[in-house]
Amino acid sequence: MKLAELKQHVYNAWESLSRYNGALVQPENFKPEVRAYGDLRYKVTWQKAYAAFVARNIFDANTDNRSLITEQFNYTPERWDWELRYQILDQFLAIPGGLDCIINGLEQIFGYPIDKEEQHIAYGVFALVREQSGRAGSIAARAFGQLNATRKARAS
Repeated sequence: MKLAELKQHVYNAWESLSRYNGALVQPENFKPEVRAYGDLRYKVTWQKAYAAFVARNIFDANTDNRSLITEQFNYTPERWDWELRYQILDQFLAIPGGLDCIINGLEQIFGYPIDKEEQHIAYGVFALVREQSGRAGSIAARAFGQLNATRKARAS
């Protein structure tokens, strides 16, 4: 993905977050807020900002933890933000209550599955957290033990 396209996705996520939280969207505040994630000349800065804004959007708009798993964290290679899934997950887990939402959603699915597809997606999200837990400095590393214990308890 080209940097210009990424910047547009970041702006859209930032604007959605601002509107959702009832703030007056002031475009002049956009770049200063992105700058909090690094130098604006680097793609990694824009990726970090995107992950943070999207994670907060997901958390703020979450009304159903089951859907959180089956829709919001159901990353597939076809999604344009596939390569940012680990960063989005880390940012989501950094939000107080984020881990609880994921655990609750997985408990709902593993405890009361609607169909095999839903369970397949839940295992994919569980694998995403497990993969992320192996990455150095990951917030998911601390969360994986708790998720694994929850999954094992539901399986028995």
